[in-house]
Amino acid sequence: MTTTTVRRGGTAGLVGGTLWALAPVVFMVHLDDTEPGTLAFVAVAVAAWVAGGLSLVLLLVAVSRLRAGLTDGGGRLGAVGVVVSGLGLLAMVVGNGTELTTLTFSGNESDLGHSAFLIGFLVLVVGSLLLGIALLRGRREPMVRWAGALMVGMVPLGIGLGVLLNAVAPHTDLGFWAAITVPYGVAWILLGRSMSASGRTRTAEFAAV
Repeated sequence: MTTTTVRRGGTAGLVGGTLWALAPVVFMVHLDDTEPGTLAFVAVAVAAWVAGGLSLVLLLVAVSRLRAGLTDGGGRLGAVGVVVSGLGLLAMVVGNGTELTTLTFSGNESDLGHSAFLIGFLVLVVGSLLLGIALLRGRREPMVRWAGALMVGMVPLGIGLGVLLNAVAPHTDLGFWAAITVPYGVAWILLGRSMSASGRTRTAEFAAV
């Protein structure tokens, strides 16, 4: 794959990771608490679609480009991690897209969309664990290793962050969304920056897994 592909994948990961990490703040304002047809409703809906929909699409693009930045495709572990992560993100896109569609146009939540999102997230956890181990193995630059560590530890880190924010902001969804979004989003901010930088020099400098 060309260096342009790697660089674009890095940009998608950087932007998608940033939007995903900021999603908890966006989701503190609920669509069903805003009067339909008003400018406030449109603003909240657009923000929700960007943070909860576009971010996942960009991350899916970034994951699909990641193997181009791994020597020999990242080996078998890296390849499996990419595929499993991609499947998880795809299910999350479908789930969140369904949920946001029903909330935007009918004001109702979607049990099907919610279930698809949660199943996708569980699949993403498995894929991220495999991919994180692949990124940690071998000699790599610090940003990539930190990204791998965040992916490996996204569950305990998310739980800890969720407990902390639930204590700070009880009776809100801030802790729930932060637990799901922040570790993975920050991991992709680091990984996206590394891919973009390595794409500009020649090709990614990730060691073979």
